Amino acid sequence: MREGAVRPFAGATSCPAAVVPQGKRGTRVGSLRYDSGSGVAMVPPGRHRALSGTHQIPGSTLTDRLMTSDELPANPSDSPPEMTATSDTVTGRRPWWRLLAALGTTAGLMYPLGRSIVIGMLSGRPETRFACLAAVGFVLVAILCINLAVRFRNRLGRVGVDGLVTGLWTLLGMGLLWFAAADRFGFLVAGPLFVVSTLPLIWLAWVPADLPAWRPRLWRAVRWLPLVALFPSLMSVQGLTGGAELLFGWRFAPRQDPGAQLQATSSGAPSAVEVIPRPEEDFPQYLGPQRTAVVASRPLATDWNAQPPRELWRREIGAGWSGFAIVGDFAFTQEQRGDQECVVCYALDDGREVWRHADAVRFESDMGGIGPRATPTWHDGSLYTVGGTGLLTCLDPQTGVQRWQVDLLKDNDGGAISHGMCGSPLVVGDQVIVSPTGMKRGCLASYDRSTGARLWQGGRHPASYGSPALVELCGVPQVLLITSKGIEGADLQTGLSLWNYTWTNDVRVNCSQPLVIDPAQGRVLMCTGYTTGSVLLEVRPGSDAAWEVREVWLARGLMKTKFTTAVEWEGSVYGLDDGILACLDLTTGKQRWKGGRYRHGQLLRTGDLLVIVAEDPGDVVLVRANPRRHEELGRIPALATMTWNNPALSGRRLLVRNNREAVCFELP
Repeated sequence: MREGAVRPFAGATSCPAAVVPQGKRGTRVGSLRYDSGSGVAMVPPGRHRALSGTHQIPGSTLTDRLMTSDELPANPSDSPPEMTATSDTVTGRRPWWRLLAALGTTAGLMYPLGRSIVIGMLSGRPETRFACLAAVGFVLVAILCINLAVRFRNRLGRVGVDGLVTGLWTLLGMGLLWFAAADRFGFLVAGPLFVVSTLPLIWLAWVPADLPAWRPRLWRAVRWLPLVALFPSLMSVQGLTGGAELLFGWRFAPRQDPGAQLQATSSGAPSAVEVIPRPEEDFPQYLGPQRTAVVASRPLATDWNAQPPRELWRREIGAGWSGFAIVGDFAFTQEQRGDQECVVCYALDDGREVWRHADAVRFESDMGGIGPRATPTWHDGSLYTVGGTGLLTCLDPQTGVQRWQVDLLKDNDGGAISHGMCGSPLVVGDQVIVSPTGMKRGCLASYDRSTGARLWQGGRHPASYGSPALVELCGVPQVLLITSKGIEGADLQTGLSLWNYTWTNDVRVNCSQPLVIDPAQGRVLMCTGYTTGSVLLEVRPGSDAAWEVREVWLARGLMKTKFTTAVEWEGSVYGLDDGILACLDLTTGKQRWKGGRYRHGQLLRTGDLLVIVAEDPGDVVLVRANPRRHEELGRIPALATMTWNNPALSGRRLLVRNNREAVCFELP
């Protein structure tokens, strides 16, 4: 005969189940056809050996063994009349817990898989722990989903388990890109591409959901596997926002290089200018005179509706996250112009370029963008800079002529980290103190400020993205620096670590400057981001010359400043806590209020006023330092795109910039 008839009879239950829908005459599942009229399952010749075994007919209470045509009795009435029932089919129970666990595990795969792909696109290889987590998740899904498509076929109808999984993954993928992408392009274009690229991997994990049909299911998944390369082949991650939102772009599109068009612009022969300091108004280094983001200024008008700030000038500028140092009538900053890393002097009155010093180096990071990060330091007739690749340079601030230069990473056996060298140089007496990254031991190096000769190496833990600061704790001058592990103080003359305290996050990235609250009592506030928070320390020399560190209070999850710096005013500390302005009580560490979403911008304080530059767009906002509530006084548009650069205030002149343009305002 053309087909081998198979008749059910009670038998062993150790073989895998086949699915034969009940009540549908001529229904075919794979190569098996079941005739409900005759109660006979039919198999084509040559397939009876593969199909012999125990099979479950849905809707019945029978666990049936399919016999090949060779095993059928001559008279159907001779078939054994007894039938054996199983508890699952009698009660109608299905393994809902296993379905929910498999779907939940599938949903949990979204983050480690997505992160592995994105980090792989950024750095060339995925993070090991998330790649391993994704691999374990795939194995768990494959185990949990065994034969779920069989058990739930009638209950889920045409959608089936496969449709449920595909729909779930699509919704999760688009939801992930809704939160992770920085713009509509990322959601509307990168989102669907991500879903299409990852679905074959999910189908592959769900192959065991129907073991009798595992071959066609496996072939379907394998056939679509080339789509996995679609997303990383077409998309590129062109940067991150301060909140780690992804900036996607087409891989084949020309990469934006702000400032490259300025490369051909030459200032010609250096023009000598006279830089005359105004100590009462100058902003000579990173975060101002004391590196605290606090400046003394004239009283400022608070009604910006009646008296808005006046824009004095606006100009294109090269890429980079450097701030301005302002001395007298001139402003100095660092920027990238194509293949040249530049230090540029601008006239404060009209923004014209006075001189430019260029080095043929370039720092670029997919996560942080292009260009130098540090801010120039002016001291006693010299200008000191640290570039993104680690070039420490001493310049004549009147002409831009180089006096000396040192490659910090080579000279200290260091190495680049993700966002490059960010620490601005600190000048103390005859020393220029810097924080080279990637040193085998330590985080500090000192150079003779006149000759560039190295004086010492110091510190204990690897440097992160902070800048060294000169402080005095309990009457002892020292260098204060945040590291990848926390905070430490070092001897000013030798660089030896005096004390250290571990306070960091999972990614070991610390950027915010520490804040000395009470020098006499040795109280220092350290804030960091990535869910960690803030801690107030009391540091003092011990009886045996070893320093002691005590926690005054610890506020986990509060004042997560990431890469902004908090400021103190009359017993309260103000800062951008994950992009939202917040106020903490310095006595207790308790949060007083939180409000005002400025994202990961920057701020400084003058008197009881906070001048905030928002992240995107880069609006300038005036806020009163009020311990009772958030009180925004005024806002003006300043920069149209993402702004991470610190503002600089000299007298009434406010300088703000980002990686594309710079603006000077006169505050009322």
